Amino acid sequence: MMELNKDQKEFLRVNSQDMPDLIDLTKKCFGDESLDGRSKEGRAVRKFLVENSIKFKTTSRIPAEVINLTKEQGEFILQQAEEGLSSLEIAKIVFPSRNVKPLSSEQRVVLEKIREINPDILPSQDSGALNSYISPKSPSRIIKKVNDATGLALNEQKLNRQKQICIEKLKVNLSNSRFLKIINNFLNEEDRVLFEHEFVRLTWDKPDLTADELNLYLNVCKEVINLEVISAHLNKLNSMFDDADEQQEMSIRLAEIIKTKSSEYHQCETRIENLTKKLQGDRGERMKKMHKENASFLSIVQLFQEQEERETMIRIAEMQKESIKEEAERLEGMAEWKARVLGISQEDAI
Repeated sequence: MMELNKDQKEFLRVNSQDMPDLIDLTKKCFGDESLDGRSKEGRAVRKFLVENSIKFKTTSRIPAEVINLTKEQGEFILQQAEEGLSSLEIAKIVFPSRNVKPLSSEQRVVLEKIREINPDILPSQDSGALNSYISPKSPSRIIKKVNDATGLALNEQKLNRQKQICIEKLKVNLSNSRFLKIINNFLNEEDRVLFEHEFVRLTWDKPDLTADELNLYLNVCKEVINLEVISAHLNKLNSMFDDADEQQEMSIRLAEIIKTKSSEYHQCETRIENLTKKLQGDRGERMKKMHKENASFLSIVQLFQEQEERETMIRIAEMQKESIKEEAERLEGMAEWKARVLGISQEDAI
């Protein structure tokens, strides 16, 4: 860092009040119009002003320090997060020589590392960040989960009113206490992802679900995970059975276990089928009754909520008004006695 001479320091003391802008001070102090606050001269002026508690203005915000983690630090952060430490606690350990404060650069870089594993984590909720499921809050995150689970390509900027309602309701359902309890009980990350995908796929477009129906859908998703776990066990058992073809006793025992597991698999399939039928039947009857009662009024309201349909309805109304006006003008052109017989004026007709 370059040092200012006595004349330059005196210039800054005398002119800082009348010329508070850092760039202007730097240019005048060094007599060079090409300088700005980012030059070595500008940094020297800034340093002197700060050290002497002299207020000044800048045209741009000073960028925060960029912190690059080493491979060892990254591994340590994820390990400590798995142990249940928060990002702030980890940052204080990783950067012991710094004054680490909440939402400081040090905590932010640790939080970003954790978010590579759990993107929904918030600074106020990150104790045990890698062990607990964090419900998404932003519509963009929820829409991404819907797209991932269903294969759709929803765009946040192009959602109609009905889909906006679906996204808002899904946000509530993903914070449901039973949903959180079930998903956090899965120790395998793949099981968690599959459970979430199934729940989102089955419920995202059903904002009208009752509490009982929501619980049934949670049961369906649990059974889907059980089905996959049993299937994995069967694959492993069948592989062991193939390897034990020369061991008669082992083959018999494995055959019995495979038979039991196969029975569990079919029972699980049956439970899923029965739950699905019940949900489709109960909800189908309820929706049919609801649509029958509200069909005409509800359809009009929903159409009017859509901007495009609303504009179409306005154009139709204007066309009808214009048609009535033309007819009224025709009546006005009739003989006076006909108008008296009709007993109306143009304004009355319109």
